[in-house]
Amino acid sequence: SSGINAEYGGYLTVMSGIACGADAVYIPEHPVKIDELQADASKVIDKMERGVHRGIIMRNEYSSPNYKNDFVAALYAEEGAGKYVVRNNILGHIQQGYSPSPFDRCMAAQFASKVYRNLEKRLVQESFTAEDVVVVGVIGSNTLFTPVTKLEMDKERRVPTKSSLRWLELKPLIPILSLPPPIVKTEVGQEDKIKD
Repeated sequence: SSGINAEYGGYLTVMSGIACGADAVYIPEHPVKIDELQADASKVIDKMERGVHRGIIMRNEYSSPNYKNDFVAALYAEEGAGKYVVRNNILGHIQQGYSPSPFDRCMAAQFASKVYRNLEKRLVQESFTAEDVVVVGVIGSNTLFTPVTKLEMDKERRVPTKSSLRWLELKPLIPILSLPPPIVKTEVGQEDKIKD
């Protein structure tokens, strides 16, 4: 069971689910019900009994106000008791909590240098506007300052609209891509799995 920190859109969750062959993906655009969770847990059990010893469940943090990661992990653990072990990972928290790499340290030094130079320029100004309140970040391959007022506007646009949800058409691929390889008859009475 993995949680994706992706605000209000399930795009990253669906794309991650497709990329890794997830068995189920829970996103805010399709609120999950308890019977769906139980049915998906049963599918993972069936898969394990057929010899596929992996199951991946992806859940967007806003997919349900009630069925949080801990609840989903506990439900899968209870349903599959003795058949599989559940490991609950919240990927966004992993990304935010580990020791910085040398690259992270270099980027922090670059940010600090840019912020210092920007602050020097701003201190000679006699007046400030809302546009002068900025954050530093990487956009494309450039380290740039973005006014906080623009960030607030972008945040309001994060809630997806119907026209921005074309990627939802890909969600039905999730159960297809999570299927085990087919078994084909190679000789009379013998079965082989197709090798990748």
